Amino acid sequence: MPTMSARLEPWLKDSIEDFWRSHGEGPSTGLRRVAEEWWAMQNLPEITFVDGVAGRRARLRSGPDVWEVVSVRSDYGDDEEGFREHFAFVSPDALRQALEYAKVFPHEIRSMIENNRRVERLIDGTR
Repeated sequence: MPTMSARLEPWLKDSIEDFWRSHGEGPSTGLRRVAEEWWAMQNLPEITFVDGVAGRRARLRSGPDVWEVVSVRSDYGDDEEGFREHFAFVSPDALRQALEYAKVFPHEIRSMIENNRRVERLIDGTR
């Protein structure tokens, strides 16, 4: 993977490093995530990022997390109308952007869906 370097003002470098530490990241992982989030917000403006119990995740500005959109899309299979009705409160463009984000970052979304399923199994007692 190619590398980049940059010169930053000390206050900015310190602030960025504090942010990474608070998220359990080092410079390489942290900078890559920041760059990916910047790219997503520039190219998919309906996407934002939030922190929570499950960690940092992509979310639609007008609604659910991206992984939830992808999971529900999968549940509906070929039923595009049912999928759109399920998310009637979300614009079609936002849904399209969520699915596009998932194509660019499939590992992240797959991981969130798998973690959610694991929690559901624990709650149901099916492990």
